[in-house]
Amino acid sequence: MKHTSKCQVGGLFCLLLVGNIAALSLGSASKPYDKQKVCVFGAGGFLGGCIFGFLQRCGSLYGTGIDGIQGPRAITATSVGSLALNSILSKNFVLAQADESFVKLTDMSSIDSIENRLQGFDAAVLATCYALETRPVTSGSYERTLNDKTTEFYMDRPRSDTYQEIDSPDHSFDFFRSSLEACRAAGIRRLIVLASDSQFERDSGDKHIDILNTCGIPYVYIRPNGQLENSPNSWTFAKGVQGDLVVERGYISLDPSSSSLPGVLYREDLAAVAVQSLLSLDWSINSIINVECIGPAPARKVNKALAKEWCVNSERLKSILEEN
Repeated sequence: MKHTSKCQVGGLFCLLLVGNIAALSLGSASKPYDKQKVCVFGAGGFLGGCIFGFLQRCGSLYGTGIDGIQGPRAITATSVGSLALNSILSKNFVLAQADESFVKLTDMSSIDSIENRLQGFDAAVLATCYALETRPVTSGSYERTLNDKTTEFYMDRPRSDTYQEIDSPDHSFDFFRSSLEACRAAGIRRLIVLASDSQFERDSGDKHIDILNTCGIPYVYIRPNGQLENSPNSWTFAKGVQGDLVVERGYISLDPSSSSLPGVLYREDLAAVAVQSLLSLDWSINSIINVECIGPAPARKVNKALAKEWCVNSERLKSILEEN
């Protein structure tokens, strides 16, 4: 018999456990001395860039179990993706940066090329849908002729509106499928997959979950219930989680006839949930997490020792995901 339990942590989050499921604290933080290397696909997008920035901060702190020397690694198609990532890091993560040793330009049309970029890494963060843009292949990377073109991809969209985006769900799904094949071939042990907000509008089924289940790599599938937007208040990591979030486990089918509309969910908050999932959730178990924002976060006292936190309010996130 299924049951639902709810708890409130510091007035900021609720956790609803659907079915007899308990969150297990066997994530990377359970063995902080065993550093896990993580790569982020489409890190030039604002959501991907925030995840990368949080992972960089995790890698600088003991207790997270995230490698900060060889990782994190950004998977982009061209140098434009690298420039976009560094723009996010410098503005939103207080002059952080990712040099060429942390960014690998990848031919996303080649599974072998993707696999090569993943060798030696333990986990990958992907999206179900990317913003796409046609770009020249960066000189000295994988071009065959001077006029070669490729598709740059952003999780889930560029930070700036000046990019000429291509909306192609089929192309995004091809990216997703090829990435999974490469992850399996490279020996990736954990996947964090962020669904686009449009995917959550489906009333039943999800082709991305179907292909994940056949892939064989344990995953966390994070489904945002709401319109994804950037925080409007000149956000930096020092501001931490901005929304009053509800996190619910299990595949939740929405009633398409419902008159209630989901609210706004900030990309920065979703990125923090993704990173905390790596730290807190058992890497051997598949999990589906639904995230919704029900309003602004209550006023809180900010910890002044920011150098010791990868994200303000990360302890609350930890409590939510590890709650029985």
